[in-house]
Amino acid sequence: MNSDVDSVKDLKIDYEKVVNNVSEAVIILQGDRIISANNPAVKLFSGGRQSPVAGTPLSQFIDMNPLSQLHDRIHQVIYDKLSNNQMKLSITSWEGLMTPVEVLINSIDPSDQTLVQLTLWDLSGQKAIEEKLMQSEKLSVIGKLSAGILHEIKNPLTSIKGFLQLMQKEPVINRNYIDIILGEVNQIEKIAGELLHFSKPKPQSFELQDLTVIAREAMFLFETLALKNQITLDLQSGNSEHLIFGDGTQLRQVFINLIKNAIEASEDGGKVTIVLSSCHSQERVMIHNTGKEIPESLLKKLGKSFITTKENGTGLGLMVSYTIIGNHRGMVTVKSAKGKGTSFLITFPKTQK
Repeated sequence: MNSDVDSVKDLKIDYEKVVNNVSEAVIILQGDRIISANNPAVKLFSGGRQSPVAGTPLSQFIDMNPLSQLHDRIHQVIYDKLSNNQMKLSITSWEGLMTPVEVLINSIDPSDQTLVQLTLWDLSGQKAIEEKLMQSEKLSVIGKLSAGILHEIKNPLTSIKGFLQLMQKEPVINRNYIDIILGEVNQIEKIAGELLHFSKPKPQSFELQDLTVIAREAMFLFETLALKNQITLDLQSGNSEHLIFGDGTQLRQVFINLIKNAIEASEDGGKVTIVLSSCHSQERVMIHNTGKEIPESLLKKLGKSFITTKENGTGLGLMVSYTIIGNHRGMVTVKSAKGKGTSFLITFPKTQK
């Protein structure tokens, strides 16, 4: 009996030695909420000043956002045997330090389902690279949109010039001319504002967003390009709002990238359709083009760098889009068939007002 007890103690000591010497932060939970133990690396997530105390709730050490999702995933992994035991979230320490992390969930002892090990990886460096990549892709898209945007600005400028020349010849100011000129100036201001809003780097800011508004703003940028290529743009959103919690600038970039790809994939005279719909707890976005199908060998690889169907493409736009969608807890499904075109279906968690 004593030998069994000693073996258990030795095993516990060996386990603690391993855990205490790994670089990743490790937290042992009793159930899914109470901290039983942790290693020194956990201090890094609290500004290096404080470690959790055994017996305290996890929520008192770090405010995991959203904490309820972590609890749900722990239950699914430990009790429902869910195979996907990883998730990404942001944690906020007592000092207010926010860190993006990836969490690996494991059961320490299958015979004792109350002991759960969380292993945390700091994704701050990866996040910084993703943000730089997103900004680089923005600048690339802006360069390709420049010709169309300049055309959009040139048209109202020509109109303004024409009416000003007419006003020079008339002794009395024509109020109708002034109204037309002001309307054209407002159009230029709108175009410039859209471009500035899209290109300016901004920190991630999650707020209530209406996907219908974002889709319209993105489509507006491509009206000239679509007209030039005789491609019809069609938005179907129904009468209801399509609300999610997210970063408006990043979501707009997803729509811009996917609409741009859909137009480029379509042949002259084709059609790009954006359909927004609600289903139970999800908001759905479907972007369909009538162009050539994507080969089956590429479908599962979409979203990775340098995976593209374009002759001179890099695939970075899709990779950035997939990253943004993932950060918004969304999922992407792509379907493509000969003679039917390609559809990108994106699902996001629905948000109530």
